[in-house]
Amino acid sequence: MTNMEQILEPKVQVIVGLGAATAAKCQKCFVKLRSMAEQLDVTDAEMRAAVEIGVRVSGKSQEYMSAFIEEETEGAVRARSADSGCGCN
Repeated sequence: MTNMEQILEPKVQVIVGLGAATAAKCQKCFVKLRSMAEQLDVTDAEMRAAVEIGVRVSGKSQEYMSAFIEEETEGAVRARSADSGCGCN
């Protein structure tokens, strides 16, 4: 048994995992963890909270990376887009 398993209950482990899968943008992980969440009676509200945290972490990390790229390239490479979205619409 790992330290994590000794400290966190299975339900909490899955909720944390859902947030991490969201931040990592790992669909396969999210699907697996969602299945586990259903078995552990994780509520929709708990899943929404985990996903919201993952989205915030992911968004902030992109902001920081974009700023780093622009600083590292002395502005030669613009990493932040004025447009929102990916442009696939």
